[in-house]
Amino acid sequence: MDDFNQIFKSSKAREMGIQLKKIIESHLDGIEENVLGGAKVKLVLYTRNGKNNVLCGIQEGSNESCMLYVHHIKEIDHERLKFSGKGKHAKRIKFTDSNEIREDDVKWLLSKVNENAPF
Repeated sequence: MDDFNQIFKSSKAREMGIQLKKIIESHLDGIEENVLGGAKVKLVLYTRNGKNNVLCGIQEGSNESCMLYVHHIKEIDHERLKFSGKGKHAKRIKFTDSNEIREDDVKWLLSKVNENAPF
């Protein structure tokens, strides 16, 4: 957990990251956690069957936000979860408060990642 905690400068973002981490670990089987990045960009990726098989990731965003990145999803139709940005390989959802992270919503999204992932 120490490496994971080191990617966050903001305690608010860290709290959201830990919340997302627990949901990811409880919902995706056979995953590995990989902490990546240098001094400026730090990211945690969750992979399966090798470090190149990325399912999702967590990163601190600007203004004490926390980003959840998901792979293997082109679009979602969900009333609370909205993609932000224009990622080519990953789509991101930005959380600005821990109350925005609803476990059932994130589990729903991760189930879509799991369905679409070829590994």
